[in-house]
Amino acid sequence: MTITKESMEKLDKRAIEDFGIDSLILMENAAMAVFNHIKRYNSYTVVCGSGNNGGDGLAVARHLILNNKEVDVFIIQEARTPDAKKNLEILERMTRNIYYINETEDLVRLTKSLKEKEVVVDAIFGIGLDREIVGICKETINTINKYGHLIVSIDIPSGMDANTGNIQGASIFAHETIAIHEEKICLKNTRISGKITKVYIGIPGPYQEFIKK
Repeated sequence: MTITKESMEKLDKRAIEDFGIDSLILMENAAMAVFNHIKRYNSYTVVCGSGNNGGDGLAVARHLILNNKEVDVFIIQEARTPDAKKNLEILERMTRNIYYINETEDLVRLTKSLKEKEVVVDAIFGIGLDREIVGICKETINTINKYGHLIVSIDIPSGMDANTGNIQGASIFAHETIAIHEEKICLKNTRISGKITKVYIGIPGPYQEFIKK
């Protein structure tokens, strides 16, 4: 089964508003699922954007650190969603290896990390991306594609249109994509998404009905 961006957003909203599942719980469930899938490696570069996809990445980094993995965290722009901010706040109490990418010079440290670490976790953009990627974000994506050994994207590769699979200015070319809840329709473009793995995070399905209020 594949799902559109709009359908996934409706399921998220239904889980939060109708069932009362806090969005932070869903983010934690997603992070734990991703962690369990990639934990066999020893070293990681985690690259996060400012939204909830980035929040997933920050939470994944926390679980990796708690399990004694070598982790560098890179953040493009400041975390802007409440759940991403909360996960950054927690992570800042656990590691000093958090670096911000604001200009081209900051990519030197990222390149070094990518060359040294076994896995790069792509958590820059998710299904909410609705613009062309330019500037430092585009440079960061190109750097990851050039130097990343094993690129694992959370939900969809950063830069893909969630419905069409088209590249929006630049895109991560993932070796594997871990689809959250359901495989997004864009992931049919396996040239960009690589191997697809679907993980469960506790979102009720569209046809599941429970006790009515």
